[in-house]
Amino acid sequence: MQQPISTRFFLGANSSQGFASVFESAVRDPAIRQNYIFKGGPGCGKSTAMKKTVAAALEQGQPCEIIHCSSDPSSLDGALFPQSAAAVYDGTAPHTIELAFPGAEGSYITPPPFLDQENLADKAEELRRVNGQLAGRYRQVFRLTAAAGKVHDSAAAKLAPICDLDRLEKRAAGIVSREIPRDRGREPGLEKKRFLSGVTPQGLLCFYDSAEALAQRIYDLRDPYGFGHALLAPILSAALSAGQDVYACYSPLFPDRLEHLILPGLSLAFVTSNGYYAYQGQPYRRINIGAADREALRQLRGEVRLLNKIEQSLLEDAVEELRGSKALHDRLEALYRPHLDFSALDQIGGAVVRQALSGAHC
Repeated sequence: MQQPISTRFFLGANSSQGFASVFESAVRDPAIRQNYIFKGGPGCGKSTAMKKTVAAALEQGQPCEIIHCSSDPSSLDGALFPQSAAAVYDGTAPHTIELAFPGAEGSYITPPPFLDQENLADKAEELRRVNGQLAGRYRQVFRLTAAAGKVHDSAAAKLAPICDLDRLEKRAAGIVSREIPRDRGREPGLEKKRFLSGVTPQGLLCFYDSAEALAQRIYDLRDPYGFGHALLAPILSAALSAGQDVYACYSPLFPDRLEHLILPGLSLAFVTSNGYYAYQGQPYRRINIGAADREALRQLRGEVRLLNKIEQSLLEDAVEELRGSKALHDRLEALYRPHLDFSALDQIGGAVVRQALSGAHC
């Protein structure tokens, strides 16, 4: 039996602009008719129930798109099951999800009543204290990512005049003419906004395996200076105009800039390698985005290297803060856990598995 296709993405990013979300793009996917939205505090079984649903889907041979949490990649923020036209999400802050028409387009899943709620109320002061520390950690994360973004852009501004960026537009036109068949009779394709990479407590991660699962031909874009958006934007536009559905994966640091593209219908992908993650597979083709005038680059090399080190140091500090944030979130879960009715949670999780994978209403 052939293994079902499983892909991994993020829908949230710890970016230079604060927390960035593309959850709306997934929730409004026309192929998904039922969205099951989990509501509840920390440790209330949301991720566990979603993991059980993913495991059941894979066991049944159903493809699934797994959405990891950028603040804790071991936890899930959601999963999409296109064969069942269903999805499950953690709909709590900072990615609150509200359904326009509950019942018609999905349902909310809430945890059972707490056990020993009177004793849990006694922990309110400790919960507020830990949550305050958690909020402080995230403020520092976003100060650091904002600073890293400014340093990155400062280096890019110095390098842009000596890099032939006009060449990228010409290169994109050549790729479009070669790789994307024109079909003027087709409806425009769907842009599925995602993050393939993320700034996480485990460091800067990139799920290249998702591109490999959906595409046999992979272009590896070597982009040390962050100019790849100029190549990818016209390719995305052309692909959508040609009726191709595209996973448009944006930079976790700059969520308005493209970093990767995956076109499943053409078995084609464009992935970026940079100073934080690099594609280790055998690419179909490799493109050097950072080609620059050698003499001019030699004169700037020391200054650019210093800026790169500062950016790297800031992001390393952001990762460390995220590790501290995860520890505080774990503390919140530990405070809640003794007051949860796990047998009732298991029943709810089992019901979600059955309903989501059968396409039935909750």
